[in-house]
Amino acid sequence: MRLRELHPNLRLRIAVAFVERALNTIITPLMAIYLAGEVGAARAGLLIGAAVVLAVAASLVGGPVADGRGRRLPLLVGTAGTAVAFLGMAAASSPWWGSAPAVFAFYVLNNAVSHFAVPANEAMIVDVTPTGHRKAVYTLQYWTVNAALAAGALVASFLYSGYFTAMLTVAAAIAGVAALVSLKYLTETMPESVGRPRFRELLRGYADAVRNRPFLRLVAGMTLWLGLETQLVGYIGVHLAQTHPQRREWLALGPWHVHLNGVEVLGVLRAENTLLIVVLAAFSHRLARGLADRPRVHLGIALFAAGNAALVLAADLVVLVLAVLVLTIGELLHIPVMQAMLADLVPEHARTRYLAVFKLDVQGGLLISAAGISAGAVLPPWGMAVGFGVLAALIVTSYRPLLARRAVGTST
Repeated sequence: MRLRELHPNLRLRIAVAFVERALNTIITPLMAIYLAGEVGAARAGLLIGAAVVLAVAASLVGGPVADGRGRRLPLLVGTAGTAVAFLGMAAASSPWWGSAPAVFAFYVLNNAVSHFAVPANEAMIVDVTPTGHRKAVYTLQYWTVNAALAAGALVASFLYSGYFTAMLTVAAAIAGVAALVSLKYLTETMPESVGRPRFRELLRGYADAVRNRPFLRLVAGMTLWLGLETQLVGYIGVHLAQTHPQRREWLALGPWHVHLNGVEVLGVLRAENTLLIVVLAAFSHRLARGLADRPRVHLGIALFAAGNAALVLAADLVVLVLAVLVLTIGELLHIPVMQAMLADLVPEHARTRYLAVFKLDVQGGLLISAAGISAGAVLPPWGMAVGFGVLAALIVTSYRPLLARRAVGTST
């Protein structure tokens, strides 16, 4: 399937999604570092957690709005709101205003409007993409998102020190252009046959998913996994920024010397993780050749936890880079099996509602990440590394019955 064969809305949304994801990748980890510097790590974690809760609420509201009022309205609210939020953050962080509470308030606005638009974006993809082409579209979306993550991570890390307000101003201008283009070219795609859903029907659909105990185990395990994964942009990012506030020499190879501060090291590590996923994803099946699902998942979780623990304890750039390689391999071992378990557990007649509940794992993971920032203010690095091990053990416990049932199913 060629790019020009896609629906015009899809081409537009893929481009806008790249811009928005890159901008949010720039802001999210830096906001944790910024707030930690302004109000302390403990309070910063609580504030980030509050922002996540409001984002969950916005997402839950956005679903019914997208089904009842159409896809275009939430998408326009999301893109325009993002531009306003970035402009507000730029103004609030400038010398003439200099208000950390205002920066945080506009950050909350950005989180809320972007999550409000997510259900409409997912529904729009289904509206305009034939069933046979959806895999190709989601693959293109996956690569676009990861490219945005890599670009955003590098830009953020090297422009944060001394250029935070300027970076936010440029982000606001880019988001504003995206909003104007969307306003002019984005069209409504909701099928005319789709009626306004009743609130009681929506609640009943969510209740069915919540009563499915195996499904809830998978949601719990994935929430814990994402709680560990997002430590890189949460506690680990704050730890690197506070431990290495000034540039220092990390590596010397003959005449070549690498001087970085903690925020810049974080950007390098995040970009490495994203690029490794893109490059190694095509070979992930070879990584697990001959491994059954249970040992594969357990190995993946162990490598992932060990890599994150090394990021907290190490102070050498080579070790940090190797740690990211280890945790990335763990991620690639775990994710395909998780996706297969999800496909097995979600009934076809209720797929949309189950996936809506499942996607709350991202927000749950961010809440754990926010708690990690607060915990890191009182625990030493080795204590946080132990905490990562506890998270890994809880993930294994959540998955155990699911993997056992899957092993029985594949053997019969």
